[in-house]
Amino acid sequence: MIRPATKDDMCAVYELIRQLSTHDFSKAQFIDCYLNNIERGQVLVYEKGFIVCGCLVFNIHYYLHFSRKSAEIVNIVVDKNLRGQGIGKELLAFFEQLALEKGCICLEADSGRHREAAHRFYLREGFLLNHYKFTKGLGQ
Repeated sequence: MIRPATKDDMCAVYELIRQLSTHDFSKAQFIDCYLNNIERGQVLVYEKGFIVCGCLVFNIHYYLHFSRKSAEIVNIVVDKNLRGQGIGKELLAFFEQLALEKGCICLEADSGRHREAAHRFYLREGFLLNHYKFTKGLGQ
């Protein structure tokens, strides 16, 4: 079952994000971000047998260069022990339908350069590799 995340899912989502992230952050920092994201309804969880085994975090943007809404996948994570079972595909399909209902004209996702399996996933699902994303740390 796919549903919006709640406060009760926080520990499970934390563990999933830790599997994905290469960034160092405290649990307190995660909690602040998580609560902000669920307050805005921007975290979905995949639950199987009352266990959260995947999540998708997203943003809806109003980019001027589109002049309409677009949907961005910030994170999509499936528990490392359950990958390859179609959970990511189901999360993506659910989110695509949600983005359509919200009036978005496209989906976007970025992925670390070293995540080759994720790149293959996105390409298989019809995404195009069409731009670069640049980042700059601000010393915090």
